[in-house]
Amino acid sequence: MKKIPCLCILLISLLVSGSATACTGFMSSDDQQVLLGNNEDWLYPEAYLWFYPSQPNRYARMYIKCIYPIPSNPEYLSCFAGINEHGLCYDVFLHPSLKPVNSSQKPEFQGDLMAYCLEKCETVNEVLARFNQYNLEFMEDIQYLVVDATGASVIIEGDTIIPKQGTYQVVTNFLQSHPEHGWYPCWRYDTAVRMLENMTEPTVESFRDICAATHQEGMYPTIYSYVFDITAGFIHLYHYYDYDTVVTLNLTEELSLGVHSYFLPGLFEPEDNQPPRTPDRPSGPTNGRIRVPHDYTSSSSDPDTNVMYYLFDWGDGTTSSWVKQQDNGDGLASHTWDRQGTYEVKVKAKDIYGQESNWSDPLPITMPKNLWFEPPFPFLCRIIHLIRALLEH
Repeated sequence: MKKIPCLCILLISLLVSGSATACTGFMSSDDQQVLLGNNEDWLYPEAYLWFYPSQPNRYARMYIKCIYPIPSNPEYLSCFAGINEHGLCYDVFLHPSLKPVNSSQKPEFQGDLMAYCLEKCETVNEVLARFNQYNLEFMEDIQYLVVDATGASVIIEGDTIIPKQGTYQVVTNFLQSHPEHGWYPCWRYDTAVRMLENMTEPTVESFRDICAATHQEGMYPTIYSYVFDITAGFIHLYHYYDYDTVVTLNLTEELSLGVHSYFLPGLFEPEDNQPPRTPDRPSGPTNGRIRVPHDYTSSSSDPDTNVMYYLFDWGDGTTSSWVKQQDNGDGLASHTWDRQGTYEVKVKAKDIYGQESNWSDPLPITMPKNLWFEPPFPFLCRIIHLIRALLEH
């Protein structure tokens, strides 16, 4: 996940234990084929496949991009994985924060270095040569699994390169060079290793089974899985841990169509799918203080019993990110207003295929300035310090 440092910092701040948000990547090769599999466990359900044809000095390539909500650009798309026309592919994974130091004197790459490698490189060794040219401090929270069509594979941790040993390689969310640093042991890693060790030959079906065995549900579910058949040039996609339904794309054919994209959940949407019903008017405080968080909830239901996400509009020009429903089906979000005034809070819901409800009726709220309660802490600290000084003398 992905896939830029500020993204990783956000998630790590959300996950003190590191056990909720996670991804599982694994590859295997023999004399016949090379496969890469991955589960994407992520907060937000929006994922897109973007295809780019070859250009002068750039290879044709496909990226899986996911929405990363940030205040300045709530529609920002970050590259989570990719594969190019030569079968070079990668995915990226969170790990406990540990800044690389060996490359600190090298220049910084302006942009997404791994995505750039898909444009310029054919092999793992070429990727390593590119990475060796640049400052890798941006990898403080991320690591890459990189695979090529020859079956070569490495994990790039920043300062440490871990090449494949034997016929397979697995990566989850701990640093294999420093497992004591955190997020280890990992049941997903152990499960994938065990299944790969018992595999007679790598097949798309056996990789699908590993995805099924290591997927997550709950608040940080597996929003998609894939199996790249690198040798045959096929992309096998699975949505929201449903491994009975697969969409298969021919990479060569897709790359010949020019620049285009697919909304990944839309590839799986049933023909008769309906949006969630309009949520109830939000519940929460109708007045409060600025610069103090306030919680709001709402409830909806989905005619197709799909998992829902909620978006709260705070009435001040900002919205929440899409928040996954709680166990009881409700949506819950918190907001802090910076200015006094009257606002209207409303909410809408969407299902895992992107179908959205109408906006709810608004809840009017008032945020008075309330000077008496505006943060008194610096003033109180000065008073306490003065009292202590007087007592000491």
